Amino acid sequence: MSRIRIGLLAGAVAAGAVVAAAPSAALAATTTATAGSCPKGDVCVWSGPNATGTRCNWDGNDPDWQGGAVQCKPYGFRVNSVWNNGYTSDPYNKVRFYRNANYSGQISDPLPVTSQPVNAANLSIRSHQWSR
Repeated sequence: MSRIRIGLLAGAVAAGAVVAAAPSAALAATTTATAGSCPKGDVCVWSGPNATGTRCNWDGNDPDWQGGAVQCKPYGFRVNSVWNNGYTSDPYNKVRFYRNANYSGQISDPLPVTSQPVNAANLSIRSHQWSR
């Protein structure tokens, strides 16, 4: 089953490898303190530009960052950096972000695997889902 790792990070994220996990529900939470990173196979978001500030990351889907069984805390921060550090070999290697819970109100096109974080435009995101 998938896990959600939630941590506070400060600093920029170095360029990383590419990769993505098959979609699954997020169930357990752990804390990471590894500054400037996004675990291989995960999608990571940060509150600040250039992968700074509060980081939340997942290796599976999350239908509700605010009210689900596992929450991205503190919910409510605006996403200013994203990194799809998933597996290009996985058919579910893109990530769709949504404004609302339960995958409603898709924001832009699905994010493909990237080699490093990319800056976002102060987005309000409440759910995400791995896709083809």
